[in-house]
Amino acid sequence: MNCKTCFLNFFLFLMWGFVAEAQNNVSGKVVDAVHGVPVRGASIMLHNGQGTVTDHLGRFVLTSSYAGDTIFISRVGYRELQLILDDRLNFINIQLTPAIVQLSEVIVAGSNLDRKLVDEPGAVAIISPKDLRRDNDLAITPGLNRIPGVYMHSGALNTNRITIRGIGSRSLFSTNKIKAYINDIPLTTGDGETTIEDIDLQLIDRVEVIKGPNSSIFGAGLGGTINLATTAARYRNTSAEVGFSAGSYGLNRYTAKMLHGDDNKNLALIYNKTRQDGYRENNEYDRESITLLAKIFTNEGNSLHIFGNFIALKAFIPSSLDSATFTANPRAAAFTWQQAMGFEDYNKSNLGISYHMAINERWRNETSLFTNFRNAFERRPFNILTESTQALGARTKTTFNHKPGNRPVQWVLGAEYFIDWYDWQTLENNNNLTGSVLSNNSETRFYFNVFSQLDYEVFDNTSISLGLNFNRTHYELTDLFADDNINQSGEYRFETILSPRLAVLHKLRENRSVYFNVSHGFSPPTLAETLTPDGLINPDIKPESGYNFELGSRGTMMGDRLSYDVSLYTMKIRNLLVARRVGDDQFIGINAGKTTHDGMELQLKYALIDQPFHHLDGFVNMSVTDYRFDDFVDGESDFSGNELTGNPDNIVNFGLDYEMNGGVYVHINSQYVDRTPVNDANTIYASSYFLTNAKAGYRRPIQSRWALDIYAGVNNIFDEKYASMILVNAGSFGGNAPRYFYPGLPANFFGGIFLSYDLGNY
Repeated sequence: MNCKTCFLNFFLFLMWGFVAEAQNNVSGKVVDAVHGVPVRGASIMLHNGQGTVTDHLGRFVLTSSYAGDTIFISRVGYRELQLILDDRLNFINIQLTPAIVQLSEVIVAGSNLDRKLVDEPGAVAIISPKDLRRDNDLAITPGLNRIPGVYMHSGALNTNRITIRGIGSRSLFSTNKIKAYINDIPLTTGDGETTIEDIDLQLIDRVEVIKGPNSSIFGAGLGGTINLATTAARYRNTSAEVGFSAGSYGLNRYTAKMLHGDDNKNLALIYNKTRQDGYRENNEYDRESITLLAKIFTNEGNSLHIFGNFIALKAFIPSSLDSATFTANPRAAAFTWQQAMGFEDYNKSNLGISYHMAINERWRNETSLFTNFRNAFERRPFNILTESTQALGARTKTTFNHKPGNRPVQWVLGAEYFIDWYDWQTLENNNNLTGSVLSNNSETRFYFNVFSQLDYEVFDNTSISLGLNFNRTHYELTDLFADDNINQSGEYRFETILSPRLAVLHKLRENRSVYFNVSHGFSPPTLAETLTPDGLINPDIKPESGYNFELGSRGTMMGDRLSYDVSLYTMKIRNLLVARRVGDDQFIGINAGKTTHDGMELQLKYALIDQPFHHLDGFVNMSVTDYRFDDFVDGESDFSGNELTGNPDNIVNFGLDYEMNGGVYVHINSQYVDRTPVNDANTIYASSYFLTNAKAGYRRPIQSRWALDIYAGVNNIFDEKYASMILVNAGSFGGNAPRYFYPGLPANFFGGIFLSYDLGNY
């Protein structure tokens, strides 16, 4: 061997050592930035074409990478991400941001499976960030009302009622029989009441609505489930945003955000304040809230999620109007509420901590602990109500993934338990001053839920989903008021309820599917509905329950320019709960019969113009329903065969969305709502109405770091007079006409500006 050969070998040895030293095997995990769930099947590519994909836990390993190299992360349904490898990190936690994409590509995280909506064997609807903000950014009401099968009554910003497929329509002043979660933390109280209208839209990135008892893992509620997912910072980015908006009737709204995301954490601090004088008398509204969101990632890809939210609200109550006043003077408040200057005033907080852990290659667990409190004071014409609620609970779910015979199977087992303590007093209203105690009660409400779900691909393109839900609920009432010498204390325990579910889905092609499911659901009565006219617990009250049968299809056609979602369903409900009014502020619950809920729901969206410089989409959403009492006898009245009270037969939404590459955007939406029966006898109806809203704006970056969004709009362009909420079966006392109607807003205007500053990527 000559010297030249020796020198060459020595040089190659040194170069090999240098390369070996420079090589840096990097592993990591890819998660959904909003939901925090693992993203499987994401492509991880180097600039030289070498790469890999994430497994079902979202994990990956790059066997040959170099510090300083750029890697590209992509997955259908998410925005593509580029990042530079850091030689100080051997494990990276990558957070992908969901993209606004075609229906077939939307990722559904609320089902506990990282799968496309086209693969979901049930009635699930998505409200994207774009859909949430296509209105005046004040309330979630317009977004929910564009979903077929969902109808949100809105008597005021603080008075709302959500119904899904007719369930919940008989609740009087709030949402019942529909569950809601935010980041897997329950928002629903122990007796089934849900309030989502005071969760500010600036917190929310996306909403998933499960219609009917189509999910075992969220309690098999008869009406369905609303899952709210909070906003998140972009990966390896820090930004700040401030906003101001104003509108008719003294509307002023301020928001501020601070967002930060890096390899170890994702943080958001959000503040907002909303104030409005109101359209009606005694209608002022003032709400202030602050929220902290945090995700902290470990080197093993596990994560700790924190949600903390505080709300302070004071809102005056104009209440409902009789027919004559509604027609002649809709701006008036109900006379007694105006005289009392009635209002509600409360402080409220929600706190949740959850830990997401990959146990091994096949098992993962998510466990949450949560608590909340609410202290409230409400001045009413007939008395004054003080309330204090505290709740404590936990939720856990364990997921097993396997692929026997190359066919994926997933099994979920979990439980949810919470207890809340509700203390309430009524006091005399002496000329709007607090008087003597009229009642003093303490309620303890227990809720325990065990759920399981199995998803398995039995044949090519055909999968089944089997679910089972086990529920135990009971209430305890303690009467602390001794002056009347009547002890109303008691206990109510529901029988154990088992709710099964079976769903089958077949893929017609990659972007099109058809499904069938049958599922059981239930809705327990509130403790108030179990009370007799004497205030004693009635042990004979039963939960509403029933089966849902559904056939549906969703997907895209015409080169993905047309997306569709259609479903046909029937629900058979028994032990219908009826709130019978027996006094000015006294309602009792009775099981009065059976109902049938038949319906058809359709969503269509078509890209009318799909060009590089501008884009125009058109959409049509509609519900065609026939909800009726099969067997309904209330006292001496037989309402069998009548239409179900509080539900319009037909609702149609249609509109246009236009965007230019230069930043201009325009949203136009019209909604038709059919006439609505307001009493069980079907002798009185709220008239049908047609609303048109429009919003136009300009959104684009300014210089390198600043971005501007300025907009203006008008709601109810044609000044339609309509009832935005009805009080079903309103009573009549003292010779006064029953007050059924909450007036909707006439033509009203709004505008706003948002300014954001990007502190930079790193």
